Amino acid sequence: MKYKMSIDNTNYQFKNRNTKTSEVDERKDTLSDNNGFDIDLTNVFLEGIHLKWGKYQSNRIKTYSVSPEKESVVAHFCLRGSCVSEHKSYLNIERGECMLFKEDKDDYLFHMDVDQGIGEFFEVSFCPDLYALHFADHAITDRVFKGKRLFASISKDPVLRKIITEIYQRKDNYSGKLKRLYIESKVSELLLIQLCLLQDSKPTRSRLYKNDIEAIHHAKDIISKDLEHTTIPYLAVSVGINQTKLKTGFKELFGQTIFEFLTNLRMKKAHHLLLSTELTISEIASSVGYNYPQHFMTAFKRYFGCTPNEVRKS
Repeated sequence: MKYKMSIDNTNYQFKNRNTKTSEVDERKDTLSDNNGFDIDLTNVFLEGIHLKWGKYQSNRIKTYSVSPEKESVVAHFCLRGSCVSEHKSYLNIERGECMLFKEDKDDYLFHMDVDQGIGEFFEVSFCPDLYALHFADHAITDRVFKGKRLFASISKDPVLRKIITEIYQRKDNYSGKLKRLYIESKVSELLLIQLCLLQDSKPTRSRLYKNDIEAIHHAKDIISKDLEHTTIPYLAVSVGINQTKLKTGFKELFGQTIFEFLTNLRMKKAHHLLLSTELTISEIASSVGYNYPQHFMTAFKRYFGCTPNEVRKS
């Protein structure tokens, strides 16, 4: 697969340099406009499949264009920042979203925005025939080939991010045909999970504005770092959003309520502390945000089906 990327008036060509289609071709590039914008791109080419990781830094919104040379089916994952299309608003995507669409042989003009100075994305492009061969039996496939653009929240299944990270970090543990087999298997796993999310997602996209989405992600970060001071009013004031939008938006973006997310974090940390430290039950309860050990023990048994002491003895 080939494509051209243009930043300002500079063109960059990306294509498979490997004549042996059974192998994997990889190239890494760092592009800069020498004016505060830098992007690291990793392109991996297989026969009929193209993977692309991008991480960029910028002090402002940056415009770039992409010109694919062939039609393809694209699964795009916006990990950080956002991307707005100038002429194709149906391709606008925000942090934490993934989309699946059929990309035409056309020029695409995008504006890349950042989150605290950084943006990050990952995408997989398939030759249409190969995508149809792998996923023809799934109901979503027919909708994609008819021109539908489908969106879902990445955060509703954390495994998506895990797989994206695993492919990048572990692909070099293999070489030759084994490397190709590893990447193909992980990509298939990633796409199957995405298809399930897309099938379960609402037909209409979120009505949350970009600032709302960033505020809710900030609230999630606060919860993750501090399990003790995470009341809804406190979070709402901290991130500058009203309580109702925070609660409904959190559920929409992450597939669980704030209380459910907090409980999961507390229980997992408590379980880890029980097995890895000699802290007392009271100390563990306090460290995960419970003022009263009895409340912690009740919540722990409800979550795991056993008491903290039973976990420690096991």
